[in-house]
Amino acid sequence: MNKQLVTSKLEQLKLIGALQAFEHQCSLTTYHKLDFETRLSEMLDSQIELNSEKRIRTLLKQAKLRYPTTYISDINYELYPSLKANQISQLATADWIKAHHHLLIIGPTGMGKTTLACAIAQEAIKQHIPVVFFRLSTLLLELVAAQKEVRLKQFLRKTNRAPLLVLDDWGNALMGKDERHLFFELIESRDLNSSLLITSQYPVSTWHESFQDSTIADSVLDRIVHNAHKIDLKGESIRKLLRITDEGER
Repeated sequence: MNKQLVTSKLEQLKLIGALQAFEHQCSLTTYHKLDFETRLSEMLDSQIELNSEKRIRTLLKQAKLRYPTTYISDINYELYPSLKANQISQLATADWIKAHHHLLIIGPTGMGKTTLACAIAQEAIKQHIPVVFFRLSTLLLELVAAQKEVRLKQFLRKTNRAPLLVLDDWGNALMGKDERHLFFELIESRDLNSSLLITSQYPVSTWHESFQDSTIADSVLDRIVHNAHKIDLKGESIRKLLRITDEGER
């Protein structure tokens, strides 16, 4: 079988990664010395890598992370004095997501909670785990709108396709009757088969207040808090520290 025919078949099958590897092999003067298994393995590896990159790009687009170019490798631990590198390394494995556990990132304004959440979410995406990101206030509006437009089931189904749901800025607003009931329905629909990553500037002990209903608060928080890893961020505002650094370099 000649090169042109192999190339044509790979193009027809849309195996672009394998095609690139095949063309690279053919560009080497010693390629004919490679055995069939080695050449095939290289072509398949190239295709798998390309498929993975495509999948990651798709998942990243679907996730709509607030900071889509933030990675764990970018973390400056000097800015996070209370952050433990070994805990982050463990969370980066995404084992907690596979076990349907949750993660709470708590700390004052300006501590980089959302940035850290996005970096951890990126690690899940790298492992082809679908993620969806919402500010909690936006999610509540989406739930109410979906109910009014009679598409709540579709919205819940679409959201629940993601094993990891990131909820940013928990507790910034009080929930009305419709909001808290719809939010409970969402949490209940995800219970025991998916994970939440929640950021909040408020201590967990105050989260009941945002529900304005102790029964629903207990029902929701019982499903979250007792099965969650926790990161408590302490120290000075990272925004303030970075601003001081920038001003000092001028």
